[in-house]
Amino acid sequence: MSDEVLSKLIEDAAALVEADRRVVEAVAKSNFDSLETLVADFRDVWVRVHAGLTALSTVEAVDHETQELLSRVQRKFPTDRLIEVLEGNSSDDAWFNEVSDKEVWNLGHQLLYSWISHYEYVRNMFKVNTVILTTTIPPTLRLFIDEARNCFALEQHNAVISLCRTILEAAAKDLCERKGLFEKASDKIVEINSKVFNQLINAVATGSLKRRAVKIYFRDACPVVHGDRLVDGAEALRVLRETTGVVQELYSTFKA
Repeated sequence: MSDEVLSKLIEDAAALVEADRRVVEAVAKSNFDSLETLVADFRDVWVRVHAGLTALSTVEAVDHETQELLSRVQRKFPTDRLIEVLEGNSSDDAWFNEVSDKEVWNLGHQLLYSWISHYEYVRNMFKVNTVILTTTIPPTLRLFIDEARNCFALEQHNAVISLCRTILEAAAKDLCERKGLFEKASDKIVEINSKVFNQLINAVATGSLKRRAVKIYFRDACPVVHGDRLVDGAEALRVLRETTGVVQELYSTFKA
């Protein structure tokens, strides 16, 4: 983040605090003639500040005063609460719902299309394999697979890897449940820990299939999940394709 961007964000944040103060002062002095204009000014600055913040995942190495200021503008102001009372709307999306279509379009270009477009999304989605099964899977597992595919399409590569680990765990747990391994232990039931992937995969896979699943889980995914390394698009695609392939084979070869 450049110094110019940070300076503009700090300037806008300070202007938002000041805009809120003017609204509060007008209410305190019963200056209702100017209230509509002051609230509109607050709203305009609010949109500008939050557009700037939304474009950033972190703001680093600032002094305590700046930290407090930027943290402050992410919390509700008295003006926010005043508008909620006037409009009867306490939703966190209240301000966004008041943003015009033109403003949303402009912010979309600024925040989304500056780093990805529909072209890249479709191109990336075309690269991702679809899991083809002869059986059904739990809705949660289906959702994890959908999210992993979308994360890749949106170039969120580290999220893809984390979800691949989750997909493998969810699939292994489902297959263990189908085998009845989570029922109350008896002579015919193998006791396994549902939180230990080695035990889960050992119960539902053997040979090269098990080795592939273990490699994805521990060698590919765990270092990313634990924050030890990052991956690029090529690596994310490889792991995602391998994960969906393993899931498809697990269900295709499953025997209760």
